[in-house]
Amino acid sequence: MRDVQFPVIQYQAATSPREWGRGHGESFREAIHELTHIRTELMREKNPQFTSAIIEQLAAAQWQKTLSYDSQLAEELQGIAEGAKASIKDIVVVNNYTDFRDIEVTDQGCSAVFVQREGRKLAGQTWDMHGSAKRFVCCLKIPASDSAAEQVVFSIVGCVGMMGYSANRRMVGVNNINTNGARPGVLWPVVIRKLLKANSLKEQQSILQTAPLTSGRSFLLVGPEGGAFWEVMPDLSEKVSALPAGRDGELFHTNHCLGERSRERETKIALTSTTHNRFDLLTGKVATVKDLDSAWHLLNDHEGYPRSICSNFQTNSQDPSITCGGAVGDLNTGLIRMWRGDKLYDSNFVEHQFDLRPSIT
Repeated sequence: MRDVQFPVIQYQAATSPREWGRGHGESFREAIHELTHIRTELMREKNPQFTSAIIEQLAAAQWQKTLSYDSQLAEELQGIAEGAKASIKDIVVVNNYTDFRDIEVTDQGCSAVFVQREGRKLAGQTWDMHGSAKRFVCCLKIPASDSAAEQVVFSIVGCVGMMGYSANRRMVGVNNINTNGARPGVLWPVVIRKLLKANSLKEQQSILQTAPLTSGRSFLLVGPEGGAFWEVMPDLSEKVSALPAGRDGELFHTNHCLGERSRERETKIALTSTTHNRFDLLTGKVATVKDLDSAWHLLNDHEGYPRSICSNFQTNSQDPSITCGGAVGDLNTGLIRMWRGDKLYDSNFVEHQFDLRPSIT
């Protein structure tokens, strides 16, 4: 059993996305193969009808959607496959596992928060997923380009990103929501990276309104214009809450739908068993967030454990997810904290701090 020790994978500005991917894949080849095997078996356990032939067919359809959606990010994924000596199908499974398993997924319980108070913008989320993934989490540092600011991304090895921050004072977070109508679509980590490359909230909203997702996701978009949560699924994109720049307040989301139209599509039997507990805890605690430290403490809060905002609890009687890590950032200063594990309960807790200075004033 490998533990990659929460590395920071630094992409180089003078190289291509395909070369980024090759280096990423070569460095973590064995871990990517192990993670692919784990996720394939979990997917089959949840959906016994997923034969090898069906997985190949569905992965091919998702890959074709991704190729036509963003060629540069597809090049990075192809490079990861080449470097890891893995198939494209394997890389699709690593990146789109939760959506691939269809909407009856109960193993992601993330909590995402945006606080705007006294001139500060603080945004972050826990990253809760199947406990087998914790050994494979990492950070990606994406260099600035002519069209995009520098980015820091929370991810797992073999994946192009699960949430992150950019130097133009933007943060993109995501939660799983369980909705009907799932079908082969673009890999959702590609959408995360596309959102992070965007230079305005208007551009990001356009991306969400047109992204051909496989199944339901709640996206947190934060930038100089303020913040908003969008619930997005095949054939529906709904803004469910917003906080404009200059207005004090907070937004937060767990794993149940908040939008009127989204709720009509929600598969309630598949809801995570802790989503309402965590939502209630955030309701009572988010007012304590004043700065980066208090935001970090909120996302690492253990009240009500194991049905807490931060929980490394895992048993067959509850969601098979644990808090594998998280991130929080001060968008005014560019200071970002990303961590692996649970500081209170984990002997191998690891944290990285990044100084992502805003590129605009």
